[in-house]
Amino acid sequence: MKDSTINARQAGMLCVMTLFANKIFLLPSLMYENVKADAFFVMIFLFAMELFVFSVFLLLKSKYPDKTLNFILEKHLGRVIARIIYILFMVFFLFKMLLTYSVCYVYLKQLVYQNEFTLLALVAILPVVNHAVICGLRTFSRTVELYFFVLMAGIFICLAVGLVNMQGMPFFFNSSASSFFSTSFKHIFSFGDYLFLFLIIDKVKIKENETKTMFRFILLGIASILCIFFIFFSIFQITAFMHNNALTDIISVSTRLNTLGRLDVIAMVTIMFLCYFQMSIFLFSFSEAFCNVFHKLNRAYSVCVFDVVFLLSYFVLIGRYENMLIYTQGWLPYYSIATNIVIPIVLFFISLPKMRKEVIYEKNY
Repeated sequence: MKDSTINARQAGMLCVMTLFANKIFLLPSLMYENVKADAFFVMIFLFAMELFVFSVFLLLKSKYPDKTLNFILEKHLGRVIARIIYILFMVFFLFKMLLTYSVCYVYLKQLVYQNEFTLLALVAILPVVNHAVICGLRTFSRTVELYFFVLMAGIFICLAVGLVNMQGMPFFFNSSASSFFSTSFKHIFSFGDYLFLFLIIDKVKIKENETKTMFRFILLGIASILCIFFIFFSIFQITAFMHNNALTDIISVSTRLNTLGRLDVIAMVTIMFLCYFQMSIFLFSFSEAFCNVFHKLNRAYSVCVFDVVFLLSYFVLIGRYENMLIYTQGWLPYYSIATNIVIPIVLFFISLPKMRKEVIYEKNY
């Protein structure tokens, strides 16, 4: 099925979905082990880097409004380099999918099923995200648009309950500069939130002044995540490293609202829908990169290939949730240097206006 275009509002909502990926579960706890509550400032630093990537996307979009990323890369870097970049994206989004699935699986196993449910999880997740990708970007984006404000309402309810549970200001400025930057590097793979935009650059239609719309959605997502971190560190203080599900934990400790029943159900339902949407975006990004490497194969083939590679990687390479965390903080940060930093910098230089001499030469030619 041919993919249609999406508008700036839908693209902004997709950005918010990826912003929440792998940041409201275990990440606050993992960061606290290294830099304590200063993880709040690490997040601000990493989000600032991500905003640079988003700015590169806007510059590239303004220079090539209707061109595909493949056209742009082949024009400036050649076909071989373009294929290499797409392969890098394929591997990146495969492991983003593996990380999101692993974290979501452990979360549901601990809070809902209390034991292993591997087959049920795969049957419940893979067909749904496969169908979302095959239906196309426009259909999937409209689904996200339909549920977006309901999901954000769930996030805001959790934040409101968390505010009631706050124990005071977190203890900031307890880490060194070296630990600050080493923690930033160690968890860089959890970011790369806007890279999928480059893969669909020709499908995002941004009208005049609609850039602000995307930026407002992104700021909404960033502010929500920073609030979750702040409230989490405020509530748990020195025991924050022991709590692995930040969004659920900030509302499950409430002693003032116990009469309302299990409030963590709100966080649970919100997280489940977020995970579905996040994994669909990652799978679509993999599919888009795959189709640009293997031009003769369509999206259905890319989904089948992904399912096989995903299952083999999950059961053979990863096996356990702990292994995925080791990879995420071990070699994947080095890999993310290429995808999250080097490629955006290359695209930044490509997006710059041509030198005047080159423009004159082209006109004369």
